[in-house]
Order: sequence, then structure tokens, then C-alpha cells
Amino acid sequence: MPEGLNLDPAVLRQLAAQHRRVAADTREWAKPPEDWLNDFPRTYGSIADPVYKALLEYYSERQKAGNALADDHDKTADYLIKSANDYEASDAQGAQNIRNSGQGLDTPGGGGTETPQTPAPTPVGPAPDAPSAGGRGPDATTPDTSTPGGTTPDPVVPGGTAPDQADPTGTAPDQPASNITTPPPVTPGAGVPGAPETTAQQPGSGVTPQVPAAAGAGADTGANTGSSAPAQQTGASAPAGTTPPPTGVPGVAPMAPVMGGMDDRSTTAPPSQTGGRADSTPFVAPMPTPFAAAVAAAKEKAAEPSHVVGDEVDEDLVIARTLLRSVLAAVDSSVIGLTWAVSVMRGPAGAGVFITTNEGRGWMPAGLFLPREVSSPWVWDELLGTDTDEGSPWEGVTDPARVLAEFGLAWGAKANAKLSALVSSGPIDPGLRAQLRDVSTEGNVRAAEEVDLRVFTPDTADRLGLFGTMSALEHVSAMTDAQVPGRCIELAVDAHVRVGRAGPVPVEAAEARSVRERILAMVQAGQPVPSPWWDDLRDADDLLAASMLSRRVDPGRVGIGDLRVDSSDSSLRDMVFERRCNELVLLLEGEPSRQSLRDAVYAHEQIIEHPFFVEAPSAVSAADTGRVDRPVTTTGTVSAPGTSVAPPTGISGPPGVSAGPPPVAPPPVPRSSQDGS
Repeated sequence: MPEGLNLDPAVLRQLAAQHRRVAADTREWAKPPEDWLNDFPRTYGSIADPVYKALLEYYSERQKAGNALADDHDKTADYLIKSANDYEASDAQGAQNIRNSGQGLDTPGGGGTETPQTPAPTPVGPAPDAPSAGGRGPDATTPDTSTPGGTTPDPVVPGGTAPDQADPTGTAPDQPASNITTPPPVTPGAGVPGAPETTAQQPGSGVTPQVPAAAGAGADTGANTGSSAPAQQTGASAPAGTTPPPTGVPGVAPMAPVMGGMDDRSTTAPPSQTGGRADSTPFVAPMPTPFAAAVAAAKEKAAEPSHVVGDEVDEDLVIARTLLRSVLAAVDSSVIGLTWAVSVMRGPAGAGVFITTNEGRGWMPAGLFLPREVSSPWVWDELLGTDTDEGSPWEGVTDPARVLAEFGLAWGAKANAKLSALVSSGPIDPGLRAQLRDVSTEGNVRAAEEVDLRVFTPDTADRLGLFGTMSALEHVSAMTDAQVPGRCIELAVDAHVRVGRAGPVPVEAAEARSVRERILAMVQAGQPVPSPWWDDLRDADDLLAASMLSRRVDPGRVGIGDLRVDSSDSSLRDMVFERRCNELVLLLEGEPSRQSLRDAVYAHEQIIEHPFFVEAPSAVSAADTGRVDRPVTTTGTVSAPGTSVAPPTGISGPPGVSAGPPPVAPPPVPRSSQDGS
């Protein structure tokens, strides 16, 4: 039949076995490195107690998230097994019905008496070749009792829900075809790695950034690994551990829940309806994710020219290039002076993917949804810093590829990983290439929509989800829909005021600040903002971006590992803060939504969470004590004037002042003394 379903129960059972293996691997990976944690206080001393406590909290959250993900895999396996059993039973029942319906014709009538037909048994479900209206498999209407064929569903896996206790119509795969690439949806998992919106957890977040475990450590690399935890790599060495189960890009460990470790960024409907990531959506196991499929296609294409059997393609370079090309296709190319770079670091535990720009501390534009395997070098400051130096002293550098190279050197020593690939949307300095002889590099990468990163999907996260703090994620999730518009306005006003109080406004930003004030006044008054004002703000912001170009530092003549940007010069940083204020106000132009709130919170954090942002204290007026300061007169080589210096008689202090000691008039200087001097 043209609309029939070609189902092979063996394929469903094979997929179920894969889910069982992934569940077991996930549980094993989620176990905390007990030996390393127990040895941590002795190795690093009491000075590292805050880090130790953060690690304990991180690994606890990671284990919860890993177990939740494993439970989802087990449930999916249960549903697949049940679907296969029900399909076989329904198929056998349908065949029996056909045989029974033909018995009346094949049996000759005897002696004029008609042999009564045996009533055909009622089929348990629709015929195998007749899909249900919902497009589900034949098992969609099968009752939960034992199947007619005598088979029973597989026993319930610990931690999972018995398949026969769930409504088959809600759990059967939508497309149980032999070429299935995605398993049926499972119950929502708030603890599934990839969902940083739960209030109990989340990287870059109040709990500890998800440490990029690109290393030979037991955690996944960079914030890129599934529920991987880069947090374990705080010390000079990280514990050896099991590699997280693969879920997406070949060679790239799944992403962790912190920056995680608390990165429970699941997903649900569009980010506009949820906090952005998906704590409320059913988790769909990525087999494979769109990004992984794009990488596989790019790898196959890269091998086409030679067609040499056994000729290896640089997989890490393909991963970095594919991500960067897709990012460039998704973002607004009109942002003046914005350059992108992507790197891959590889260690015994897998690979870590990192991305950054040359604006601020790796600022990302709104409307970009990156794979959850991706991290940024700027979220690991706490682990890279020392007592005498900040963790990421590279802000204000012209070349983002240089930032990733410096990060690779700094992080590799801690994570037992090495930089393996580096690509940039701009040219890569020849001197940098020479210093990275063992690293695959590519400059001037151009946009190509190999995977659409403008749309939120279960395997992607927005900029707040990947790089925001835990407190920010909790704040967003606590907001009701009715509070969203007002909160967006509050964030824009707060940033405008606090940046203005922090210091003198850069001359280049004066025009933008003036336009912002007019727009905010109209918005706060509930009045519509004239359209030309929005255009004026965009134009002023473009001019500000252009004026920043000459303020950035060219690191070409500095050897790798020696780059340190002077943090005392705040001129460029102040201009970046002004641009974030512009961004916050421009977000008010459209209809307020949860996604616009998430974008506003991210832009606001780029200012107030900046390590060098210091808000000037509000002016405090001191009470008048009634005291009058007088200059102290001293005798010396300068002669006093030839007039009496005593104050007029009858004046003892300011009128109406009773507090404070009474004023004392200096003694009059005799005339003779003045003449003598």
C-alpha cells in the first residue's frame, strides 16, 4: 500500500539495545570521581575549599542529570521493545483473521446443511498495513494487557516506567519505520543534561561553570560535552574517568549540565514559550543531531576530491569549520568589525568545541542557537586565574583566533588536552600559524548554511543557556508572562543608569546615550516611540562600533602565552558597555517575549557580571555640622598685611547654628610686630 508502514521489529529491538547501552554508559559516566575528590583537599590545601565545595555540588548535580538521562533511554528502550512485540502480535493476529475469514468458502457443505462459520476473533489493533490516523504504528491502540501471541513486554528497567503502565497512544513512536533515525519521545526530563533552566541547577551559573573537560580527565571537554563537567579540571591535573556516552558530533563528547554542571538545558517548544531551553519538553535522544549530520556530510564532502581508501580527513577541522560557517550564515553580517573564531581541543576524554568573538568577553548576538556541545573560553576564568593574574587577560584583542590559541595553551595544561583545530572568519596571522605547526588552521571562512542555527531545537541552546549564570537562569524561569515586558524595560533602564554612573561617558557614545534617554523616557511613560528614533539609535550604535576598531590590540608581535592586555585602560571596555546598553534598548522595539527577556538578561549580565565593571557609589549628602573650615595661618618669611587680621567683633559663627564647638578667633597681631618683621 502506498501509505503502508514497513516495520521491522528487529530494527526496533536493535534500537532498544542501543538505548540500553547508552543508558549504562551514561550512568557509569555520571559517577563522581570519588578517589580524586577525596584526594583533592590534601593535594590543594584548605585554600581550595571553595573550589572543592563547588566540585562536590557540581558532581552531585551531574550525577542526577546523568541518571535522569539514563532513565529516559531505558524508557525509550521499553517502548521500542513493546512496539516490536505488539507489532508482531498484531501481524500474527491479522494473518489469523484472514485465514479464518476464508474457511467458509473452502469447507464444502454437507447433506444440504451449511457448516456454521467460526466467528473470527476481533483484532487487537489495526492491520499492519493500515496506519492509524495519527500516523502511529499499529501498536498505537493495543491494550496494555498481554499480547494475543502470548508475548509480554520486556520487564521494567530500574528507574523507568513500565511500558504497560503508560498510554500506548502517547508513547508509541510516531514513525516506527525501518529507517528510523530518531527514537520516540520520552517523558520530559528536567534533569536531562542540556536543560539549564531548572532552579535547582545550572554553568556559567551560580554553581560553578561547567568546566570544559576536554581533557584526559573524567569529564567531558569544555562546556561542550553533554552533561559533561568541566568543573573537575580545576587542578593542575584532572582525574581519569570514563568518556561520556556519544550523543552528537562524532568525536565530540556530549555537553555537560553545568555551565553547566548544572546545565539542565532541556528544551520545549520555542524558547519564546519556555525559559528558552527546554526543561519542559520531552527529551529526544539525538541520533544524530542536525549538527552531527552536517558534520558527517561535510566530512564526506571533504574526502571526495581524493577518493583514496584510508585517506583520513581532519575531523576536528571539519567540526570547527562546519560550526563557524553555520554561525556566519545565521548571524547579521552587518555588525561592524565583528570577527569569529572556533577551536577544537582534544584529549583522552574526547573533544571540546569553543567559540568566541573579538567584542567584549566573547559576546554573542541574539537569535543564535548553538549546539549544546559548544562552550566559550570566557566562562572558565575561575579555573584559569591565579592569585596574581585574572583568568582571561585577552579582552580587547583584534584577533579572536589568538584568544582561542591562548586559551588552548592555558586550559590544555590543566585539562591534559591539546588544541587540534582553529578556524576564523578573518585571516589568521602567519606568525600564529608558525607557532601552531601541529594545529590544523583555516582563515577567512565564509558563511554556508550547513545547519540552521537560527531556529531553537532540542539539541541547541541560546546564548543565555550556554553562557549565562545560574542566578540569571533561575531569575528568568521565575518570571511570569505578565512580568516579562516590565522586566525588559527595567533591565534596559538599570543598565543605562549604572553605566552612566560608573564613569565619564566616552565621547563616541554621547550621541547613542542621548537617543537612548529619549527612547527610555517614552517607553517608561507608556508612549509609542517614533520609528526614526529606533533608526537613530541603530546608526549611533554602528558609529560606536566603528570607533572601537582602532581601540583593539593587535597581538601579532607578541609570542603565544605572553599576551596580557592592560586591564587598567577602560576606554574600549566603556564603549562595549555602551553598546550593550544600546542592545538592551533595541530589544524593546519588538513585541516582548520570553526569548527577548532571555536576550535582555544576557546583555545585562555582559555589563554587571564583567569582572572589571565597578559601579560608582551614589552621591551621599553629608549633614551640615555648622563648622567652618579656615586656612591655618603660619608665621614665616611672608609678612602679614599691615591691617588687623582679627575678625569683626560680635560674630561668633554662622547664624542659626548651635551644634559644634564655638569658633575661636585668632589673636590680633600687634602693629609693632608687623613693622618689625
